[in-house]
Amino acid sequence: MKRIIFILSVVLFFSCSKEIKDGPYVYFANDSELADTMSQQKSLTFTITAIGNSYKVKHAQLFINQTSFRDSIFSPTDSISITWEIDFTGRINTQNILIQATDEHEMVATQTKKIYIK
Repeated sequence: MKRIIFILSVVLFFSCSKEIKDGPYVYFANDSELADTMSQQKSLTFTITAIGNSYKVKHAQLFINQTSFRDSIFSPTDSISITWEIDFTGRINTQNILIQATDEHEMVATQTKKIYIK
């Protein structure tokens, strides 16, 4: 009986020891420079960094209020930094900025930021 329990324990240990693959990581690299409130006639520079965790990153996007604003597809890489200039002329109230990174196995990471335009 002890042998059976030991063998089952060893099998269970080795079957559960596989590493779970995580998706990419994305963030605003210049977040400390971005104001939460700004005037309407101003443009902002967004620098995003996408890092592949288990797989390489191949796609990055920027959305403003759920509308695709910038899109970059590139050769798969371990990490990448992209800078996008966005003009907020004509926009008012709260703008929801979402960045998204996709890796080789279509795993997605997102990060959001809200900016109020007066």
